[in-house]
Amino acid sequence: QILYNLLSNALKFTPEGGTVRVEGSTGDLVCIAISDTGVGIRPEDQQLIFEEFRQAGETTRGVKEGTGLGLAITKRLVERQGGTIRVTSELGKGSCFSFTLPAGRAAPQAEREVSTKDDIVVDPQQEKGSKKRLVLIVDDEPSARELLASYLEAAGYAVSTVGSGAEAVEKACQLRPDAITLDILMPGGSGFGTLAELKRRVETAPIPIIVVSVLDQKEVAFTLGAADYLVKPVQKSVLLNTLGKHLRTTSGPSTNILVVDDDPATLEVVSDTLRSGGYTPHAVSSGKEALELLSKVRMDAILLDLMMPEMDGFDVLRTIRENPELEEIPVFVVTAKDLTEAESRLLKHGVRALFRKDQAWKADLLAQLRKAVGTRAFAKTVGQS
Repeated sequence: QILYNLLSNALKFTPEGGTVRVEGSTGDLVCIAISDTGVGIRPEDQQLIFEEFRQAGETTRGVKEGTGLGLAITKRLVERQGGTIRVTSELGKGSCFSFTLPAGRAAPQAEREVSTKDDIVVDPQQEKGSKKRLVLIVDDEPSARELLASYLEAAGYAVSTVGSGAEAVEKACQLRPDAITLDILMPGGSGFGTLAELKRRVETAPIPIIVVSVLDQKEVAFTLGAADYLVKPVQKSVLLNTLGKHLRTTSGPSTNILVVDDDPATLEVVSDTLRSGGYTPHAVSSGKEALELLSKVRMDAILLDLMMPEMDGFDVLRTIRENPELEEIPVFVVTAKDLTEAESRLLKHGVRALFRKDQAWKADLLAQLRKAVGTRAFAKTVGQS
């Protein structure tokens, strides 16, 4: 996946007749370099491209393009393997992206775990009354779709199947399934692109997506927002247990927390923290996406960054407080911004608590959330009775 991303960028930014070269060397480290004779990158943009999902220039066709994963994801994948990545470039002459990885040794294939404990399958009809839970199966091979469908239908699930990523996005928006199983190796585009698109769209982002593939690329999938990852062949009990685990968290009166931050790494850390506390995070990367999701999904609390392009956290907070349907939702700010006195006064009356990213905040955040969400849940219960 790292090579795919870097080669894809090199080809897009190298004009026809240019050269893209891949070189490698081994020792204590595996070193791989992808160089091109393309448009190059300005010095001031060379670190920026690793920090954000954005490009520093245009392709040779004069338009902005991307792989859907971004160099920030590539950097994270390299670093999770204990490696480093860097770029050297000269504007108008080309670029060289190089990365290192520890030179490991092939590990023996682990014996497949056969577990008899925790073999609990959630009854999909019991979870939602008489209505069956709907699972969308995405796989280009009819035999694979039929096998998964037979497992799920026998367990009481309703099933819909599609054979491509484009169909998956269209069908998911139309049906709003309770869960999606997604293959990665499909013609006409990588399943990772489909996963990224489903998580990008407001209407499909909350749906748990379980990757079911012969490829073992968990890191990429989890980085893009997959709920779980199963490597084929998948036993029926494993599939049902995995589905049940994620559907339990989305059934009934789930505690939905909206997380708004333009930094992908922060979104991931905060979402993991919330899941560890039993909450259901809904992560978006802009104020506009946040307000759109708030209009469609009931949220119990909001975690808000302040420094975002286009619509910052103050604008989002102001819009929320002006909406009678949203003004009672507790808002917590998680930011690295140094606040002015005026900003501090504004937040003092508009948010429940403020946490700084450069300090220990996870335990305090969960404690404050429990206090605020617990109060709201009690109030709603009293009102409904």
